[in-house]
Amino acid sequence: MQRMMVVALALVLAGVSAFAVQPEDAVLPEFLAGTLGGYAGAVIGAYTLSWAFASGATGWDVLARVIFGAFLGFTGGTVVGSSLGVIVAGSLFGIDGNIGLCFLGAAAGTGVALGIGISLQIPENVLPFAPPLAAAGATAGFNVGAKARE
Repeated sequence: MQRMMVVALALVLAGVSAFAVQPEDAVLPEFLAGTLGGYAGAVIGAYTLSWAFASGATGWDVLARVIFGAFLGFTGGTVVGSSLGVIVAGSLFGIDGNIGLCFLGAAAGTGVALGIGISLQIPENVLPFAPPLAAAGATAGFNVGAKARE
């Protein structure tokens, strides 16, 4: 069963560029890949930076460093993960997009999520919505002037 799934996934990935030839046809897969990449990047970034910031600290200083590292890792990982997800999905569909605006859009989406959370004084409740907003911004930025590869 696992071999069939691997073969099916390989066939889908190999033939996916034949399905979409226009940039607007790849927007939904780019958004979904960006959202998934945003969540993965947030988890990896939060764990990595909280561990890196807390190494060598003692006492209550560990708690402050872990929280600060997790916050920075979450936001940075969301931006990088969602941007990379959108770029990879776009390249699988044969789309040449704007990479700089992709990262800028992801940063703007993450900033909007954090701004809403801070203004409503509930940032911990809004953080789960940061990766989809970052993916939406990354997708919008990537598709500015996007062209299909020939």
